[in-house]
Amino acid sequence: MTITNNQNLPEGIVRAVSTEPHNKSDRELSATQLLKGTKETILERKHWDDLTDDAANRIWAVFGTAVHSVLETEGDNDFTECQFEVPMDNGLKITGKIDNYNMKTGTITDYKTASVYKILVGDFEDWRMQGIIYAWLLANNGFEVSKARFIAILKDHSKSKAKFDSSYPQSPVVIYEFPITMADLAEAKNYIEARLDNYVKYLSKPDDEIPPCTDKERWASETVFAVMKNGNKRAVKNFNNAIEANQMAAEKGAGHYVQERPGVSRKCADYCLCCNYCNFYNSFVKNQTSEE
Repeated sequence: MTITNNQNLPEGIVRAVSTEPHNKSDRELSATQLLKGTKETILERKHWDDLTDDAANRIWAVFGTAVHSVLETEGDNDFTECQFEVPMDNGLKITGKIDNYNMKTGTITDYKTASVYKILVGDFEDWRMQGIIYAWLLANNGFEVSKARFIAILKDHSKSKAKFDSSYPQSPVVIYEFPITMADLAEAKNYIEARLDNYVKYLSKPDDEIPPCTDKERWASETVFAVMKNGNKRAVKNFNNAIEANQMAAEKGAGHYVQERPGVSRKCADYCLCCNYCNFYNSFVKNQTSEE
């Protein structure tokens, strides 16, 4: 991957945000790669040397360097930034680097940057899955895990909003944690095996034959059918299906019509490095973005 510097940032920042692929072998997958869509994972691997990204887009990666300095001061019962791996029956290997693990309490800690929006909507499923995968990795290496804890630094936190809105996160640091159960470890095992089966199935296929990422993996919003009135920019009402929308437009009478607003795959254009190699993006998302 080539890291550009279109904003002419200091060279130290460019070096800090430059990165190598998680695993250079096609036979290894990291915990974070398992959480991506299969198509994204395979395309990123196949086209890694041709991918480009700008240093300014990766500025929050510098946060990792600062976190590492903090982790060095953790207690005597902890180990930090240790890589674990588990070989699978199909010849593949699952890997993961744990930010921090407390051997006395059995607690996994991972540091994140996040947006306030993620906290407001309670969108923690990706963190939960990452936590139970890490727990599965540790358990298969002989370590007991009782809890997973994610410490999130909110990049866009506003102190003034927190002061006047009790529903707004009151601190720029939010902790999300949950206990690890045997059921979680079983869920992680089933999830990993299913993802690996899909990965192996499509690894050697041509790019365009790999199914697109799911709506969830693309951060896709639902298509909305808006009942509109001539002359108004705002919808009278939004519906999730065309039948109800058309029924209301007919009831409202002349001057009302239905406008279809296709769902938007937010990850594709802005957060997927290999989108230009993806036929789904080029056929649907890219055209939609241009129209908007």
